Amino acid sequence: MEKFGEVIGWIAAVCYFISVANLFVKRLYKAKISKLPQGSAFRAAYQALMRLLVRYHRYFGMAAGAFALFHLCWQITNVRVSVSGVLAAALMAAASLLGIAVAYGRKAGLVKVHRPAALALLAVVVFHMITKI
Repeated sequence: MEKFGEVIGWIAAVCYFISVANLFVKRLYKAKISKLPQGSAFRAAYQALMRLLVRYHRYFGMAAGAFALFHLCWQITNVRVSVSGVLAAALMAAASLLGIAVAYGRKAGLVKVHRPAALALLAVVVFHMITKI
């Protein structure tokens, strides 16, 4: 039972890390990659990767939120309660809901809340993975 909850947590974490890579890939592109020559093979490969991450960012974010909530419910009912886990799941659900509001509700102003929430979540998720308290 405990291993199943752990697997679900790792799936949520992987989905989250793929989703949050969207921000870092875009920033790196603007800062460095866009300055490479137009015909560069590295630039073309990077752009292909960036297109994939940008296209599927919302789906990985929604999956991360869903798996995090499922992981939380599973851990609470079958294993134990973790304070850092509850905080991480709550923040991940909030970031996911904000992302859904930005994407589907056309609330572009919420991006200014969605991005910091996702970045704060990075610290909370890493803390939870290390300590599990």
